[in-house]
Amino acid sequence: MVFSWVYGMNDSLHQLNYDHTLVLLKNDQNLIPLKNLSNQSIASIDLSNSHHSSFHHTCNKYTSVNHYSFNTFSSKRMIRAMSKEVKDYEVVILVADTLHEEMNGLFELLSEEKNIILSYLGDEKFDHFDVISQYFSAIIYSPNKSSKEYDLTSQIIFGGYPAQNTLSKNLNDTLKKGFGLTTEKIRLSYGKPKDLDIKEAKLLEIDSIVSHAINEKAMPGCQVLAAKDGHVFLHKSYGNHTYDSSAKRVVNNDIYDLASITKIASSALSLMQLESRGEFSVDSTLGYYLPEMLDSSTYKDLVIKDILTHQAGLASWIPFFLNTIVEGKPSYELYSKFPSSIHENRVAEDLYVLSSYRDSIFQSILSAKLKKKKKYKYSDLGYYFLNEIISKITEENQNNYVEKIYKQLGLNNIGYNPRTKWDVTRIPPTENDTLFRHQLVHGDVHDQGAALLGGVGGHAGLFSNSNDLAVIMQLYLNKGIYGGDTLIEPAIIDKYTSAPYYESNDNRRGIAFDKPVRDGAGGPTCFECMSLSSFGHSGFTGNLTWADPESGILYVFLSNRVYPDAENHKLISMNVRTEVMQVITDALDIKFPLPTQ
Repeated sequence: MVFSWVYGMNDSLHQLNYDHTLVLLKNDQNLIPLKNLSNQSIASIDLSNSHHSSFHHTCNKYTSVNHYSFNTFSSKRMIRAMSKEVKDYEVVILVADTLHEEMNGLFELLSEEKNIILSYLGDEKFDHFDVISQYFSAIIYSPNKSSKEYDLTSQIIFGGYPAQNTLSKNLNDTLKKGFGLTTEKIRLSYGKPKDLDIKEAKLLEIDSIVSHAINEKAMPGCQVLAAKDGHVFLHKSYGNHTYDSSAKRVVNNDIYDLASITKIASSALSLMQLESRGEFSVDSTLGYYLPEMLDSSTYKDLVIKDILTHQAGLASWIPFFLNTIVEGKPSYELYSKFPSSIHENRVAEDLYVLSSYRDSIFQSILSAKLKKKKKYKYSDLGYYFLNEIISKITEENQNNYVEKIYKQLGLNNIGYNPRTKWDVTRIPPTENDTLFRHQLVHGDVHDQGAALLGGVGGHAGLFSNSNDLAVIMQLYLNKGIYGGDTLIEPAIIDKYTSAPYYESNDNRRGIAFDKPVRDGAGGPTCFECMSLSSFGHSGFTGNLTWADPESGILYVFLSNRVYPDAENHKLISMNVRTEVMQVITDALDIKFPLPTQ
């Protein structure tokens, strides 16, 4: 099979089997697709009779859009009410299936000092189009008003799908047959397997694999997402938040603890951007960035590239929390039930640790002996220092710095300390911790070390839904470009996703990223289904994400397999995540045979 991957995703979507009648009639200053999402507040007003939820739902996959619906606009009072609701937004999207002169008062009020986009899906009465047009920066039209048209309208507005159609007949003296403006695809698109001629029947095997895993209590539930060439064709949720039959069903917007995927979705993302700006280098040492902290320690000579590839000689893990427990319970000297100026870091419900305990963590790490030989040994410990480096360079907490990147990408469902951002009912719980916190961990990071840091670690602490994580992985597949912006230089993406030490010491790891096992035996990917160029990472709580630049495949699997007990390894022993990956690649006829010896 010949694979095609188009840099920037601009052309591959022309191959999709979407059949629609949407035409872009106006696009002043190339407003569509919307860019700079972090700098724009967006609202939509639904004036249609049907109030299609598909439009609203799809918009919110791209960024936060506040939606308003009105059933009438006949009175001046209602017009004023509508305009007042959205007066503080920079962009307002109007969704309508009828147009008449009574609306002009609303259009005039709304168009003052803001960009107004009209999505008109309805009859073809364009006699007064020239009058109406003056109020809008962009206009999308279709004579049809199906759910598909509403869905694709939002994708065109945000650049998930390119505008490329022309009018099939004259609408008036101005809008004639053959007219239609075009745009580029700059973000993920969303559809169904049939859009890419994917074997839908094959994909149904995923339902069986996941259902069996849930029945065997390998996990209570999960999210599965798959994309090809920037087009999401599979996005499903299974099971419940817990094994209780009355527990909340998993939905695509739920937020999971990513565990070690934090390494690539936060730390590596931050470091790659800083390296693109010339403010950081993986070839430097820890001591170069943290001379005061490391002083005369042998840790000062550790090369950051070796840390990120897990061959710096660091211990695999240190149970920092054990030193905070006295007679089986959290020490009263270190913890408080309430937050305060000295107990700032929340560990769990009614449990806050001394902020200064951060220093004790680093003392424990620096007291641990380094191995002299550069040999692969997976370790979280180096990421504690990387967290410090990011904060020092940026002069802000890693949480705050990376959140700015997420906002630029339009992401509102990924971040640290989820209880401060989202309703806890959206977050599946993790472990019933009987050793440290003595409670069900719910909405707090599962990793004990990250918890002691107040939930913000370089190695763990990040929460996300599958969609927002997929955007980050697509950013990497696009060589650092997304939403029309270059966030990371392409050469830096290539550098981090390569395996720099494989030939010299059989270390398959990329810089922060995991890589496939070369002989195909075991490892994070299914057999012969991902190229050696592919990359990703797993997470202790039951997660896996992977991307392949050669096939254009992107895969996300999120679960809470550690509920209620982290010693439950059935998800791993049953190879659930890799079996699902295998089905996806088989449905696409993707195979990468191992090289013959």
